[in-house]
Amino acid sequence: MTGTRPVMLPDFTDARRQPTRPPEARDADFTVKFDAETLFYDAFVGTRGHIVLAGPPFLNLKPALAAATIVAQPSGAACPFTLRELDRHGQIHVAAPDGTRALTLTSALGTVTIAVQASEADIFAGRRVLFTQSRDNDLAWIQDWVRFSRDVHGADAVLIYDNASTRYTPGDLAEAVGALAGIAAVRIVDWPFKFGPQGFDARSYWDSDFGQHGAWEHARRQFLEAAASVQVSDIDELILTEDGCSLFEAVEASPFGLLRYEGRWVVGREGATADGDAAHRRHRDYTVVLRQRPVKRFGILTVDGDRCPPKWSLVPSRIPDSAQWKVHSVGGYLPSRGLTRRFGYRHFREITNNWKYERTSAEQFDPALHAVDDRLKAHFDRVDWTS
Repeated sequence: MTGTRPVMLPDFTDARRQPTRPPEARDADFTVKFDAETLFYDAFVGTRGHIVLAGPPFLNLKPALAAATIVAQPSGAACPFTLRELDRHGQIHVAAPDGTRALTLTSALGTVTIAVQASEADIFAGRRVLFTQSRDNDLAWIQDWVRFSRDVHGADAVLIYDNASTRYTPGDLAEAVGALAGIAAVRIVDWPFKFGPQGFDARSYWDSDFGQHGAWEHARRQFLEAAASVQVSDIDELILTEDGCSLFEAVEASPFGLLRYEGRWVVGREGATADGDAAHRRHRDYTVVLRQRPVKRFGILTVDGDRCPPKWSLVPSRIPDSAQWKVHSVGGYLPSRGLTRRFGYRHFREITNNWKYERTSAEQFDPALHAVDDRLKAHFDRVDWTS
């Protein structure tokens, strides 16, 4: 288990981050969910020679930060730095002398001394890493999610950002994952930051959900730069292979070091699965998918109207430093626009604590809408669910 060392604005200034979303587009709890106070999630030594300060987007704070001075401690050396503004995320890359243990940042906001953590990239060097963010998912679900990727794809390491779970501690989660066979490296990162207000539909006002974007870039630069490959999925998502090849093997052999694939919903069926207490629901109880619903996209392409947004796996060392790891793509990296049909994921509707909306609802099986997923069942048969 490991933690961050955040820099909070209230600790040294009256300034706060101001939202860009128009007041008329904010719901009643927008202000409570919005992260106005975190300046940086963490500061750490990156593997590319700079100290990285990673945080939410700078927005109205940018002018003060751009004009700041940064001094290394204990050397007292003035440090050049570069601001990077990314999608719902901000970074400062600082060129500091070896042995720097802290940075003193002085700006119109005030003066603050920032502790610098060492890189932990060596933990996952050469590993095939399963990576996600989670909050209050059942520990049995998380263990099964790891077992599946271990036995189907060859994952041998796990990195989970625990986003303020209340049902158990990060230590409990580390113990549960560490008890599994075949997993050589485990890190649970205590990530207490606000997830942030989400948008209203697929496209409108996705501007303030900073937390997960921050976790993705923090993980990349603090832990995963030296990993052999990284698979990203949520606890309720399992990735299937069309030809039996490991996803890690495939992405490591891919021309651009990245594979991106879409998903399909797995639903509950009345009378066939446990639909009560979450502790009695497991991924392997569910093998019925929604049938594809063909629709035209741009009037030309035929796609599944019920498809789930793409997820990705990649080789960190082959992704440009300027590109951003995002939830459904890698921003600024052209190959990320492509999709492969060699892999796809299954999104389990019943594996949830309904944090976003109420979605557990077993359905009467309808052959026109549903189908038994034999390929999913075959994947389940490859998993040792007990070790």
